[in-house]
Amino acid sequence: ENVIRKVAQDFHGDLIVTENGIATADDTRRVAFIEAALAGVQNCIADGIPVKGYFHWSLMDNFEWQKGYAMNFGLIAVNRETMGRTPKPSLAALGGYANA
Repeated sequence: ENVIRKVAQDFHGDLIVTENGIATADDTRRVAFIEAALAGVQNCIADGIPVKGYFHWSLMDNFEWQKGYAMNFGLIAVNRETMGRTPKPSLAALGGYANA
């Protein structure tokens, strides 16, 4: 929320939040992060800041150049041995906002 407000002071146009996520193996922290981030976006919109989009980072656990596969940003876990995918509770949490 603070970053959106700061950018809105200097940039007078529509805003889109991109690549907003948290690297953690604890998905309960990711759910809390999503809830707080989207509440902040809603607060900004209520105050008249033209936030037009929000893109969470990332859909799946991925490769990060600095830490390789050690950082778990994904809403979907990836088993690196089988390449199987398992949705995390955070995917349902974000989807709940999208369906609201």
